[in-house]
Amino acid sequence: MIFLSTKKAVLVCIAIIFMVSACGGSATSPEAIIVPEPIVVPTPIIDPVLPDNNITKNIEGDISYLRLTNRHPDCAEYVGNYLANIVDVQNNVLLDSYLTVTANSTHCIFSSNNVPNHNVGGNTTTGKDFASAVKGNTKAYLLTIPRFPVPQSVATYVQKQAGMLTLNGILLNGVDLDMDSAFCYHPDINTPLNIGLGTRTQCGLNADWYAVPANNTETVTLDEFSGHAFDGRYHYHGDNDGLSHLAVEGTLLPTTDEVDPSGSPVVGFAPDGYPIYGHYFYDAGTGELRKAKSSWTTYSDERVTPQGSSIDAPSINTHIRGLFVEDWFYQAGLGDLDECNGMTDAYGNYGYYYTETYPFGPLCVKGQPDASFTLDSSAFVGE
Repeated sequence: MIFLSTKKAVLVCIAIIFMVSACGGSATSPEAIIVPEPIVVPTPIIDPVLPDNNITKNIEGDISYLRLTNRHPDCAEYVGNYLANIVDVQNNVLLDSYLTVTANSTHCIFSSNNVPNHNVGGNTTTGKDFASAVKGNTKAYLLTIPRFPVPQSVATYVQKQAGMLTLNGILLNGVDLDMDSAFCYHPDINTPLNIGLGTRTQCGLNADWYAVPANNTETVTLDEFSGHAFDGRYHYHGDNDGLSHLAVEGTLLPTTDEVDPSGSPVVGFAPDGYPIYGHYFYDAGTGELRKAKSSWTTYSDERVTPQGSSIDAPSINTHIRGLFVEDWFYQAGLGDLDECNGMTDAYGNYGYYYTETYPFGPLCVKGQPDASFTLDSSAFVGE
């Protein structure tokens, strides 16, 4: 045991009292000592790193059943000769596809026989065969695409014209995108829901209710790629995954091996020269791949018979909204895309997108459309 002298003990006590007081407390109230709050350092927010835009050129030559990769917006980056050997599964015959792309300083020229790079006629919506077998075009389409499109102040919609083929785009397998519909509603058409091709009087240029082919799957026979043949001419009426991957999920991580981290590839070009992409784009805000969402929606109230019409409007009780072109309207900001189903991506490139809902692709174009996308119906001559 250690004993301190009285003098030393007093000095020790004074030292203890001084130390406690310096901490804001007292010798008799140690519980009053205040401990400073720890400083919280906020976790820094790190923006997602923008993946490199995939502008690796697609392979030339045989593109049978091939999905693409290139996202370059210039049509000249797709110059080459492409071919495919596919099957018409309805008739069990082989078909040859070819597409040639050339370019000069201002334009690209697409020449194709309009046969795709994938099988045709499988898993049709109605379970029936096409009205005619798919044939190659012996004359070949010649479509001119501006390399450097210039946006206009007003969008140009693709309009029906008598005796003409009015195209919404050409895909990189040589098949045209034709959003136009020859199907309509008329009470004298003897089909389910009175929707069909009808006569020229019933479904001509002035029909009141044009059917959206991809939304009338019990009436319009489309294959698994939303395509069919009319007088042998195969064309698309909606989106498909023939050239780019389409997953069930609405969002994907950039690490997926299904879609490039920078988004879906260019699958074709619109009449104004802007590219048409697949379904996915890179969302710089979330760092994810997202399916582009259309900004078109349907009215919800009862249809109104147009003034001067000779037939009554089909009721929404028997014909749900969405069956007809006239059911839809553009609502700015509802989705990711503008009225032409386009937007500017994270890389600063404007283009149109495939969507799984109406309008599926570009109904209109933001640039000046080239006149070559309006062809006389004689431009297709089947083999």
